[in-house]
Amino acid sequence: MKRLNTLIVEDSEDDTTLLLMELKAGGYEPYHMRVETSQEMEVELTNHSWDIIFCDFTMPRFSAFDALALLHHTGLDIPFIIVSGTIGEDRAVTAMKAGAHDYILKGNLKRLIPATERELREAIVREEHRRADETIHRLAYIDPITDLPNRARFLELINEAMGQAQSEMRSIALLLMDLDRFKDVNDTLGHDRGDILLKQVGMRLKSVLFEPDIIARIGGDEFGILLPQMPSPDYIQKVIKDLLDTLSPPFIIDRIPISVEASIGVATIPEHAQSPHMLLQKADIAMYHAKELACNYAIYDSNYKLQTHEQLGLMAELREAIEQEQLLLHFQPKLEIKTGRIVGVEALVRWIHPRLGMLYPDQFILAAEHTGLIAPLTRWVLIEALTYSEKLRKQGIHLKVSVNLSARSLHDARLLHMINESLMITGASPAQLMLEVTESAIVLDPNRAEETLLALSYLGFSLSIDDFGTGYTSLASIKRLPINEIKIDKSFITNMLIDNKEALIVHSVIDLGHNLGLKVVAEGIESQELLETLTTLGCDEIQGYFVCEPKAADDLNDWFETSPWGLVTPVESKPDLQST
Repeated sequence: MKRLNTLIVEDSEDDTTLLLMELKAGGYEPYHMRVETSQEMEVELTNHSWDIIFCDFTMPRFSAFDALALLHHTGLDIPFIIVSGTIGEDRAVTAMKAGAHDYILKGNLKRLIPATERELREAIVREEHRRADETIHRLAYIDPITDLPNRARFLELINEAMGQAQSEMRSIALLLMDLDRFKDVNDTLGHDRGDILLKQVGMRLKSVLFEPDIIARIGGDEFGILLPQMPSPDYIQKVIKDLLDTLSPPFIIDRIPISVEASIGVATIPEHAQSPHMLLQKADIAMYHAKELACNYAIYDSNYKLQTHEQLGLMAELREAIEQEQLLLHFQPKLEIKTGRIVGVEALVRWIHPRLGMLYPDQFILAAEHTGLIAPLTRWVLIEALTYSEKLRKQGIHLKVSVNLSARSLHDARLLHMINESLMITGASPAQLMLEVTESAIVLDPNRAEETLLALSYLGFSLSIDDFGTGYTSLASIKRLPINEIKIDKSFITNMLIDNKEALIVHSVIDLGHNLGLKVVAEGIESQELLETLTTLGCDEIQGYFVCEPKAADDLNDWFETSPWGLVTPVESKPDLQST
């Protein structure tokens, strides 16, 4: 017997008995409650969980329409079947439009069990869809480390607040906060403790804010605070004081006290900007000015410049570095789980600076975008990556090489010409190149991004969405993009073995990708256990130090000779990892 929590809205005990007998004959053991009024029904919906509701059509003090209205008011999604002595076809149609799932005549209860089983199955499907929607919403809008709104959602909230403020002719303010020397925490204590610190910082900051003020994690160690209503002229200074005061006591992580200081940049609409993106940019400029002056905060001024003198000097050197062969590509292999073969490599640029040593992309890519150097840098990367791929092809090794496109490159009108020029110079074909774009790059201008990606796909290039789950605003529209793969951001992978929620998100992304006909790649794989878990979940490919760290071309060629993994082209077969 299958237990069935059954709420019966009925004024007749005899009819209730007949209904229960029919359920028991159909293999159910109904735990039931009978109610006759809206007050009784509301109590039961509030205090208990119900699998199904059977409701008489008309009663002296209550009707099926009243019951449906009450159910909808609670927001619960429970199968609702009308069981009536008499109900005309027109009224039955009206009831179905009002939300009833089915109706059964009391003289024909043989339909009760089939209708019940059908609605219970459909309720399970609806619940699965609801959970999937929640997961997608979380991926789209929530930062996985702090549980705060992410950058994409924050921009939407700014836009909403801006519209309301414009109609009421008032200002809104954005505070952009950056944690000083946060990189030192990651370098000395590890990224795990760094993530814990970010979460605790987010909790403290949120605790001193009041509605309708909003806090979000913009990315890295940056937090955004939106002040959509400012009750007094000195409100911004009051909030800044509260934020800095709450960060003053040290944070304790694994018994280690960690002091946190921050720099804050402030910009307002309409005084400094007229759009959410411009507002963020102006607050960012003010924040770096605060860092330059070693003060807690700065309010944007048109005299501030985007780059510090040190950054501008570095960018001047980058232009020379491109011409003087100071740049180097490292390549990280991508492993196909099913075959145990290396099927591609990702190109990662390094700058061997004569004075500062090796610099990684996060130290110069953003500044390169701001100063217009991203185009020649991208062209250099494309040519070098395709040259390496073509060299491998001539050796009989057919590995697709992946190149990351920055947001500015994706929206550059010269991108297609730049890529075609790189193919002509190297003699490579579009089939040898995978272009990776981040979700946040697509969000900047979705229509232009879609047009560019469609053009690239038409020309035969493979396309990948990198850092999947960290900022895309409309995952529902992903089906319109001509992409071939999605790469799950390593922030979801890192803790999936110890955090069931992270594991559920990874599983959902893999299922989502496969349902859309896409390959799914997991980044940041550093253990056999992670590989085995992802194999079980059906992930297609992996990258990470467990397979191989990024290597220069010559070093990678040597690694191919001794690697425990196979290559996609050798004749000898490798065992199927899923069967070992």
